[in-house]
Amino acid sequence: MNSNSYNEILHYLKLDSVFYSRSTLGGDKWGVDLPAFENTSMFHIVTSGSCVVHINEKYHHLSTGDLVFISRACGHSVKGSEEAKAIDLFSQPVKQISNCYETLELNKDNKDQTTILCGIVRINHPAGTMLINEMPDIIVMRQEEHMFGSMMNEIVRLIAREAAGEFIGGETVITRLSDVLAIQAIRSWIESSDSFKSRWIQAIKDEKIGKALSCLHNEPGKTWTVESLGKEVGMSRTAFSNKFSEIVGDSVLNYLTKWRMNLAGMRIKEGVSVDLEFVENLGYKSESAFRRTFKKIMGKNISEFKNKEDSFQLE
Repeated sequence: MNSNSYNEILHYLKLDSVFYSRSTLGGDKWGVDLPAFENTSMFHIVTSGSCVVHINEKYHHLSTGDLVFISRACGHSVKGSEEAKAIDLFSQPVKQISNCYETLELNKDNKDQTTILCGIVRINHPAGTMLINEMPDIIVMRQEEHMFGSMMNEIVRLIAREAAGEFIGGETVITRLSDVLAIQAIRSWIESSDSFKSRWIQAIKDEKIGKALSCLHNEPGKTWTVESLGKEVGMSRTAFSNKFSEIVGDSVLNYLTKWRMNLAGMRIKEGVSVDLEFVENLGYKSESAFRRTFKKIMGKNISEFKNKEDSFQLE
């Protein structure tokens, strides 16, 4: 993958940290049952010891330095062994450090200790959400296997050091490092052969279509036509239209409309008011036309969308 297409993908991996926890767990009889947290991704990384993650009727054994990334909201359990009974998270004796950080200690007198950092993150940008939706449900990254091994090992080491002490600002450092860790996990998958199953990533990797997508993404308010976009990438209107539809799985103008509406949705969620300037920046000349299109694509009018935790509609 060339650097431009690589940067295009990573540009949208802007995380909104939702929650983090550090668990210190003794022996192998413990188990924590975690619910599905809607519209989020979750990861667990073992900073010392070992554990088992049970998800989708499969067991994944993790040891020090291993990481599991759960792309979409999915209930699962983390246990000391396959046989251990998992108890609901909200019944556990957690210690609330702040609104977004907590710790858990179980069987602390047992000399065999496992420490795990768990993170819940949300990718708010619609393209980032689309990327997450194209990833497998679960990615297991072994310490010795992932391509960014040395970098991730250093991040894990720093997280473990912060988590073990009572340093000023330690919580902030842990959450920032954890964000980087989650992005690195996604980055590693993007570079892997498995990502070639993703239609959207393949479109961005394509020299011509990737350039066209960059144009649409960077200037969503411009009056794009199939012909003008074809000229940008050095293709005839027909050849460009056919290739775009074949690789992306949608027509140029349909994709542009969905992109604009999803950008609008993100900004609306951030509290931006919908006025004439707002819609003009997204290529519309009237609020009424924009509002009709928004409801058609997003399935709700603006006020309904603003007040609900909706997923984006890029498929």
